[in-house]
Parts: sequence; structure tokens; C-alpha cells
Amino acid sequence: MAARVPAAAVALIAHDTFGLMRSRGAMWFAFVFSVSALALQTSEALRYFEQARQLFERRQLDDAQSAAAKALAADPQMGNAEILLGLIASARSQFGEAEKHFVRAVALEARNYQAHAYLGSTYLQEKRLTEAAAAFRKVLELSPGNVTANYNLGLIALAEDLPFDALHRFELVTRASSSDVPALIGTLESQLLLRKTGDARQTTRQLDTLLDDRDPRLFQVATLLAQRGESAAAIPLMERARRAFPQSYDVSYNLALACLQTAQYGRAAEVLHTLTGPQGKAEAFDLLGTVEEKRTHRDNAERAFAEAARREPSNEDYRFNYGNSLVQHGKLDLAVEALRPAVIDLPKSWKLRIGLGTACYLLGDYKTAAEELLEAVRLKQDSATAYFLLGEAYDSAEHFQPAIETAFKMYLKTAPRDSWAYYHYAVILYGQAQAAGSSDYQVAGANLNEALRLNSSFAEAYLELGLIALAQDKVAQGIAALEKAVSLDPRLAAAHYRLGLAYQRTGSAARAKVEMDRFRALKDEARYGGRVRESLASMAR
Repeated sequence: MAARVPAAAVALIAHDTFGLMRSRGAMWFAFVFSVSALALQTSEALRYFEQARQLFERRQLDDAQSAAAKALAADPQMGNAEILLGLIASARSQFGEAEKHFVRAVALEARNYQAHAYLGSTYLQEKRLTEAAAAFRKVLELSPGNVTANYNLGLIALAEDLPFDALHRFELVTRASSSDVPALIGTLESQLLLRKTGDARQTTRQLDTLLDDRDPRLFQVATLLAQRGESAAAIPLMERARRAFPQSYDVSYNLALACLQTAQYGRAAEVLHTLTGPQGKAEAFDLLGTVEEKRTHRDNAERAFAEAARREPSNEDYRFNYGNSLVQHGKLDLAVEALRPAVIDLPKSWKLRIGLGTACYLLGDYKTAAEELLEAVRLKQDSATAYFLLGEAYDSAEHFQPAIETAFKMYLKTAPRDSWAYYHYAVILYGQAQAAGSSDYQVAGANLNEALRLNSSFAEAYLELGLIALAQDKVAQGIAALEKAVSLDPRLAAAHYRLGLAYQRTGSAARAKVEMDRFRALKDEARYGGRVRESLASMAR
């Protein structure tokens, strides 16, 4: 569940050294021009240009554009008029048009680093990072150490997932100005990506001191921390922002989410209760359901999940979370009642079909369970959860066993990193060989070995290898595999039972008795239903 990110927090923006500024509303530009270049212009061109500049500063864009065009007509070599026309286009978010003017400006004044900077900023707006980087490197060539170029190259490095390069660029800026907030935010994100936790905390303290409670960047920093796994550090900043903006939905929602992530469930519920009134959003009710689940307030959790699903019935996650909560609480009939109409409403949702299939399996309706799970893997062919549940349902879904086997065969052709799938397919093959009176377990064994390659602590795979070895009268080998299984998972009842039988075959009566006693102590536990529920629950995380 990701933190909500305000739009201003993620935009690639130009640093304000050139006067390029972005607020939470519209973008505006203060025009910077070259005095030396203007000295060479004609008096008529200068008169129109000065008029255009003043109109632009008053945000009279149409008149400014007309005057700038007249300046350019009077002197087609006037690079600053091209720049001003580019800024006007940028102010209107017409970045393609802006680019044309800035390209002509740098052609006219190749050593005007400001023109290159404006062009680079336009490329950033168009998300053309390679061209933007080239433009800002040109700025540095013409104006070494230019902080705007370094800042924007840092942003580009972050966008290209190069946090080490980004950190270097942002540090160049902060060396020039230790209180540069945008560069410090970039530094913080780079440090978090590089897992420089100590440095990130120091940067956070700097920003905490520099930013006023009402500065939107305070919430931006808090959100960034929460996104990068530092929710504990984010909460004090979010609390400050919430005191300044008590009516802000985004601030309160993200604060509740951060409290959930740090196991402060009571505080999370307290915040969410302010968001879940009659006009509350479905996502707030859904988050409240998760919080109440963590508090083991089951009835409250169910009510919150149900309300989220009711308010936004087209959202598969909310419908799934409600059904899953009922499954986890053992209310299987109610879960089916909730999930069946959800599947009808959203027939392309593989998650909902897995939820319904699981509820039916636990109720003993193996036919419906197999149908829904097979449809789930048809809709999402790489769902490890769906294949796990299909494997668990195989023995009970006799009519659908050929279809389940085929599904596993096709899935394993993709070589998934899914140890349970190899295990379940091996169990299917072993069962078929036994039913056919065959002693050829080679393919089943190969799949079990693949499962163990992916998970060397897979107790169930050792159990199955032990069964195969015993079926081949390789008693010592079978006992070794079963002993490995019970050492990895002492609560694996079937392994204790089979190990007891194997000890009996070797005449080890005392050891056999110990294993049988352990088996009897474990056999009544709802182990397998529990792991089915756990598999379903993992989809809600």
C-alpha cells in the first residue's frame, strides 16, 4: 500500500536560479536575458522587446507574444526574442512550441548558457531525459559549477535510477548553498535509495529545521521518507503538516498509513476515524479495515472493508479485501455470499476468482473451487498463489484433475521461481505413477529437486522424496529424507507418520513409537486449511 504522492512532489522541475518556478498551481517564468546581446539589437527591435518583456511580467501573454513577434520581425537574429516566445509557450504548457523557440535561440546565441538552460528545462517537461541532460551539460561547459545545471542533472539521474550520480550532483549544489531545500530533498532521496540511513537522517533533520509547517515541501519530504521505508522518521513531519493543514485529506491519509507501517495501530485508527464519516472515501474505509484487522478488532475490520466495497463496487481490491477478511475469520458462507456477486460484477478479476475458489475449497465445494481457480490461472497465467491453491485442491477435485495437471505443465514451461509449483506437480506425477502401478518416479523426483534448488529448506519436498525412496525400497535413503523433513518442520504431521512407518520397517520400535506419538499430537491441527488461508491473505498485503 503506497503513500499518496502530491503532484508537486514528483514533477521534474527546473531549479529557480533562472527564475523557473513551479508552485502547486500554474508554472510561471521570470525572464532572464543577456544584456551584451541586447546591446547589438536595433532600436526598433529593442523597443518591441522591452514592451514584450513588461507585458510578459504582467502575465498578459497574448500581447507579450505579439510584441515579441514584432521584435523578431524587426531583427530576425534577436535570440532573446526567441527565448521570450519560448517562455510564453512554456507558460501555456505548449512545450513543443517552446522547444522550437529555444532551439532557434541556442542556434543564434550558441554561448548563451541561459538559452541552453531553458531548452533543457523544456526537454525535462517533455520527459526527454537524454536531450535534457545534454543541454544541462552544455550549460556547465559554458558556466562551470552552475547550480541549476547540477540540480537538474541530479533530477535526471534519479529518473534514470542512478542515485549515486544524483547524490554527487545534489551535493555540488548544497556545497554552494547548504540551505538549498530542493537540492536537500534530492540529496535525501538519493541517500534513501543508496541505503545511507545515517546520512538520510541527518538530511531529514536539516530539512525539518529549514521548512515551515505550512510549506508544502514538508509533506513532500515526509511522503518521500514513508515511500522509502522510513515511516518512523516521516511521522513527526506529517504530524506537523497535519497541525498546519488539519483539513487536508492527503496529509491525514498518509499519516494513518505511516502509523500502520510502524505498528502504531491505535493512532492510525484515530486519524482514520476523521476520514470515514458519511462523505468518507472508499480507500479510507479500506485502510481502516486493515488497521482494525491488525488490532484484532474483527467485526470492525469487516464493517470497514464492507463499507469500502459498498462505496466503490467496481474496485476489485476492496471487494477482495472484504471477502478475504471473512475467509480469514472463518465465516466461509458469508465469504461466498460476498465473493460470488463480486465475480459476477467483475468477471475478469483473477483475484476475486482466487478468493471465491479458496472459500469454496475450505467449505468442501471442490468442484466450484477447481472451476474458479482454473479460470483464475487462465486470466493470470503467472499467479503463484492460484497455482498453490490449485495444487492443494488437486486431490479433492477429481473431475478437474486432468485440467489442473495441464495447467501446471504449461506453467512450469515458463521456468517460474515457484518452488510450490514444482512440488505440487511432482505430487501429481507421483500419484499418477502409483495409480498406474509404475515405479518410474524420475520426472517427479526431478521436479522435487528443482523445488529444493529454489528453496533448500522446503520440508514438504523432502517428505515427498522420502515417499518416493520408500516406494522404491530405498529405506535408508527414505529415512534420511524424512528425518530432514521433520528437522526443517517439526510440525509436519505426515512426515512424522511416514518416518514412524519407516522405522518400523527397520525394526526400530522405540524410534517408531516416538514418531507415531508426535504424529498423533499433530494430526488434528488445521495445518492445511491454515496455509490455504495464509496464501490468500498474502494477496491482500
